[in-house]
Order: sequence, then C-alpha cells, then structure tokens
Amino acid sequence: MSPPTRPPHYVGNEDHNWPLHDCAGFLIDTLASWAREPYEFRGHANGRLWRQRVDKVSARLLFFSDLGDGHIDLSIDPTNWVRAEVFVVGELKFRVWLEDPYEEKDFWPDGADGITPPNGDPPGRISKRGRWLQLRRADFGLPPGASLFWDVADIWS
Repeated sequence: MSPPTRPPHYVGNEDHNWPLHDCAGFLIDTLASWAREPYEFRGHANGRLWRQRVDKVSARLLFFSDLGDGHIDLSIDPTNWVRAEVFVVGELKFRVWLEDPYEEKDFWPDGADGITPPNGDPPGRISKRGRWLQLRRADFGLPPGASLFWDVADIWS
C-alpha cells in the first residue's frame, strides 16, 4: 500500500494553513455527508450508496450495485492522504488516495506519483458536490472500454 510520494493538497491548508491531518478529516466528513441519505447512482455501475458510520478520522459507506455489493472504508493515512479502500463481496478490489485541492476532489491509484500532467486531469475525480465520479481506466487497471473513463453519476444529475 503506497500513497503518492508528495504531500496531499487541501484547500483548507493552502488557503488557511489548517493542519493537513485536520483537512483530511474534513474531507472524510464531506465525502460521508454526501451519502447521509441513500444515494442512487447510474453509469458503468448502477446501485445505491449510503453512509454506515463516520467519525473524525474514518468512515464506512455501504453500496448495492449490479456489479456486486460491498463497502468503502475511508481513513487517514499517516502521510495525511485520505485512503479509500473499495471492497466488493468482501474482497479488496482497489485502493485510492484522495485529496481536496479545490472544488473537485482528486484521487490516485495505489503507488501513483501524484503528478498531474500539464493541462491534464488527475486519474480520478469527484465533482465538488459529489454528484459524479470519474476515473481513467488505464490508471486503475480496468479493461479498455468504449470510453477511456469509467464513471457513475447521481440519478438526478
């Protein structure tokens, strides 16, 4: 398990000099708040997501989907990156590392360098209000598809 080698970016740290650990906790709280009520999604997977529990340093989100049921564990790594581990039918499918550099939330696969190419996007993004999630298939080891991206969106988007 390895987060990007650079420190994470958090708008609260960069704009207000808040401690990185606190900013990581705020990000977990934000992500979990989007699933306070059951949240239905569609796209490359279709299902429902909701929050099971949340505290200052971790959260668990549960989901049912047409690709399998499971959960997402959010926690703060000692590097102050937010770690998200996605389990489907009890098996760890992948791990991502999240940061909050501006309105959108960015995420990186396990072992990534954390460097966004000039005029490019990070490998994974979540909209500023949590209404959609997009990841570049190649960066997360997903098989090629009709699109370079795998994505889901709120059914009301």
